[in-house]
Formats: sequence, C-alpha cells, structure tokens
Amino acid sequence: MSIQEDPVLRYYKGPTPFFPLIKDAAIDAVRSFTYREDDILVATYPKCGTHFVNEVIQLMIHDGDPTKLDHRHRRICLEIADTTDFSKVGEVKSSVELVDTDPSPRVLMTHLCSSYLSNETWQKRIPIVYVFRDPRDAVLSYYEFMKHFQLREGEPFLQGKSFEQYLSEYIKGKVPFGGWCEHALSYEERFKNGENILFIYYEDMKKDLSTVIKKIAKHISRPVSDDVIGKTLANSTVDAMRQNYTEANKMKRKVNIDLSKFIKTGVSGNWKKDHSEQTWKHLNEIFREMVKDTQFAKTYFD
Repeated sequence: MSIQEDPVLRYYKGPTPFFPLIKDAAIDAVRSFTYREDDILVATYPKCGTHFVNEVIQLMIHDGDPTKLDHRHRRICLEIADTTDFSKVGEVKSSVELVDTDPSPRVLMTHLCSSYLSNETWQKRIPIVYVFRDPRDAVLSYYEFMKHFQLREGEPFLQGKSFEQYLSEYIKGKVPFGGWCEHALSYEERFKNGENILFIYYEDMKKDLSTVIKKIAKHISRPVSDDVIGKTLANSTVDAMRQNYTEANKMKRKVNIDLSKFIKTGVSGNWKKDHSEQTWKHLNEIFREMVKDTQFAKTYFD
C-alpha cells in the first residue's frame, strides 16, 4: 500500500501527510493568514515542546503570572481542529478560525513545514521560535500521544501498531506532519535565506531555561526582568503547567481537547532506556546522513 492509499493519512496542496484533524479549509487559512505586527510564531515538529515553549513565552509577556492567562493563550496549533475524535472534525473549529478575537500579542503555534506558511510570515518578518528535540525522544512521545486519538468511536488511530511499526513509518515520514528531518530542514533553509527564526533546543530548556528565556526575549524584542524570569521558571514546571492548563480548561464552556494531557513528564533521553540500541540503529543511520550538512539539526547525530 502506498502512502497515498493509507487509510489514516491524507494530503492537501503539498507533500506533507496529515491526519483527519487537519481540515482543508484550515490549511488554506494558514496559507493566507494575516498576521498582526506583534504576533509571535512557535513552530515545532509534533511532541517537541510546543506547549512548553508557548507557556514560557506567554508567561514572559504576562509578567510571569499564570492568572493573567486563559484558554485563549493556550490554544492548539493553528491548523488543528479542537477534538480528539476524527469523526467530529466537521463539527468543531480549528484554532486558525478562532484567533482573530484573541488579545495581542498573540503567540501562535504550528506543526506545519515552512512551505505551508503564508507569504505574510516572511514579508512582515514575524519572529519564529523553532524548537528542536531529539527525534528519538520525540517519536516515543508521539507514539504514546497518538493513543489518545481515534478515527471514529471504537477505532483507534494507531490501529494496533506496535512502537516498532510506528518507528518504521516515522523514519519514512509516513506519520502526521511528515518526517522530523524534512520538517527541520524546511526551517533551516528559510534561516539560510535570512528569515527571522530563532532555533532553540528542548534539551537546553530543560537544563538552563533562564538562558533560553533571555535568547527568546531578545529575539521577540521583549526584554524581561530577573523577577519575571524567576516567576516564569516557577510557573513553567511540568506540575505547574498541568495545573495551569487544567484551570484554563475550566474557563471554557465546553472542552474538546483537554490541554492538560499535552503536558507530559518532559524527560530527555528516555529513548536510551525504553528500547534496545538495535531498535534505533536504522533511524540513526538514515537521520545522520540526512542532517550531516545542516547547521542545527545535526547536533543529535554528531
């Protein structure tokens, strides 16, 4: 079976495979999206710290105070519909349909490759924060996360696939949003062409978040005091974020996706513990070759 015939993946106006939570209209809306001058865009491959980075930036902007944030500050990615049940996608809105009423400055998020972003992204030089995460940790988290989704009631998205089967598809880019390497390279190419992108590493955020905060602050032209940095650090721990997201969800009249479930342990290096070296051998060989000439992505395979 070719990827074009895959029962759970689909394509629309580009080479990237999507799952059914991505409506055609949402992709069109992202492609033609109109930015405000003070917008900030977080771009990540799935399960690479999207909501962690969003929370950090939101806290930086709002004096490190989580009580100033609500569900509008913690939306899902622009292109994704607000449900975990694919059969209900037509009944709910995607984030890109909701953000027009959100207060400025908006911190927007996307899992799309750079080729799917609107021309305004580059014309207005919207500051983009791109987050790298070790793809071996990312695929472990991705596999566990996809267990929450179902094609229709009683039919899970993973359809009984083992981790080894999912890893094989991940290496080939036959998973939602395509391959890790292709995604990273799409933004590296934009960076080489002078686009306004800051690359950060998830692992650095776990080791020394205060330094990363200062880099982000400079990139988005929003200086932060030591006091705000301290409050941001305190309120962006895993436990604090899970609680903050739970409280934000309570403000919504109806919750489709419980964002507190997006906040996992955030541990780096689990791939070394969970599976044998042999399991990762094929991924390492292929990815090392693909990223050997890159500036940022090759870090994990040097």
